Amino acid sequence: MSSPAFTNLIRFLDELSVERYGDVTNGSFDNIIGSEVPLLEGDLFDLRRTEKTAIVHELLSPVPSTPLFVCIGLNYADHAKEANLAIPPNPVIFTKPSDALTGPYSDVPVPPEAELMDYEGELCVIISKTGKNIPEDKAFDYVLGVTAGNDLSSRKWQRPPYSGGQFTYAKSFDNFAPIGPTILHHSFIPAKSPLEIKTTVNGEVRQNGSTSDMLFNIEKIIAHASRGTTLRQGTIIMTGTPAGIAAKWPGQPWLKDGDVVEVNISGIGSLKNKLVFETEP
Repeated sequence: MSSPAFTNLIRFLDELSVERYGDVTNGSFDNIIGSEVPLLEGDLFDLRRTEKTAIVHELLSPVPSTPLFVCIGLNYADHAKEANLAIPPNPVIFTKPSDALTGPYSDVPVPPEAELMDYEGELCVIISKTGKNIPEDKAFDYVLGVTAGNDLSSRKWQRPPYSGGQFTYAKSFDNFAPIGPTILHHSFIPAKSPLEIKTTVNGEVRQNGSTSDMLFNIEKIIAHASRGTTLRQGTIIMTGTPAGIAAKWPGQPWLKDGDVVEVNISGIGSLKNKLVFETEP
C-alpha cells in the first residue's frame, strides 16, 4: 500500500493568489499563514506530492465545496446529559446545505433572523468516494480524513414554536459551517488516543471534550448514514459536539456581534471565526 500524499492537508492562496494544496508536515498549526509548505498536485481526492513549495498567503476551507453536510446530534454522552435527553439507539441525523461551508478564518455573517446564536465544536469527516450501504469494517475506505468544524446554530429556530420539531433550518444559514484549518489524513488518526476538542469564545473555554465520549464512532456513523442512502464524494459528516454549549451554560451566554469562536482539535489545529451580525436592510 502506497504512503498517503499528505499528513495535514491545506488549501490556500499563494503570494500570487493562485489556489494551491499543501501539506503542513511539521505539526505547527499556529503559524500556517506566511509559512512555506510542500505543494501537492491533482484533484482533492487524488493528490500527489511534488518537490515544489509555496508560501501560504491566505488559508481557505480545506475542501472547495461539498454536496451536503450530514450532521449527528446527541453523539456525546456528556452533551446528552447536559441536555437532559435520552441516549438515542442510533445516530440522530440532520443536514446542512452546501452553502453553509466557509473557511477556517472567515468572518461569519449572521442574519437578523438568526437569534440565540450558539456554537458547537465538532470533529468532521470528509468522504473520499461515493458509496452506499457501507459496512463498518470498510468505512475508512471511504474517508479522506478529518477536520475541525463549528456547527453554528440559531437556537430560536431549533425550539418550539419555530422549529416544527426539526434541527435543519436553525443550522442552515449561509456560512454556518466553518471547517479547517487542516485535514488530517485518516491513516494518521490515532488508533488508541482520543482527539481532544476545545471550543473558546473570546478566549474563554466553553467546551473541553474528547472523542472518547462519543456514543457512535466514525465507522458506525458512516454505516448508518449510508444505509439505503448514497453518500456522495465530498460529503462532510459533522460527528456531534461535546458538552458546554451556550444553551446549557449558566445565563445562556449567546454569541454576540464581534465574538470570536475558536475550535481546536488535537492533530488538526484551530479554526477561528468572528461573527458579524447583520442589521435589517
